[in-house]
Amino acid sequence: MKLTKLILLGFLFAATALMACQNGVASEKQGPATKTEMAGTGMSNAEAIKEKLLRHVVLFKFKDDSTEADVNELNDAFNALPDSISIIKEFEWGINNSPEGLDQGFTHCYLLTFASEEDRDSIYLPHPAHQAFVESLGPYVEKAFVVDYWASN
Repeated sequence: MKLTKLILLGFLFAATALMACQNGVASEKQGPATKTEMAGTGMSNAEAIKEKLLRHVVLFKFKDDSTEADVNELNDAFNALPDSISIIKEFEWGINNSPEGLDQGFTHCYLLTFASEEDRDSIYLPHPAHQAFVESLGPYVEKAFVVDYWASN
């Protein structure tokens, strides 16, 4: 029952990210607004940058033979990444509890926030702590699903 709840929560976060993409938030590579894009808005570049947040959504579907201890260990390791990688602005996670049954077996969802694509691409992704975490997933994770999008706060 607990695994089913985990799966459902993961799907909910994925569906939210996909809806944002379908609404044009991620229709093309985006970043903070340019001066041209802000013309007539009365908004400064600093304000535009402040409003934009790069969200990195990660969902896991665990292998059937992964134990609860295995899952908890990986969850703890993911939760420790913000302590090692300072450019992670925000971090949250949860276990699927959607009643819709559309989770496709994904149980755990993680939401990381970055200030820029450069932070994600050049610091987070190649960071040794992140790379070690990714390496540790192999024996336990059947599938991973990742969606990134720019959001306004």
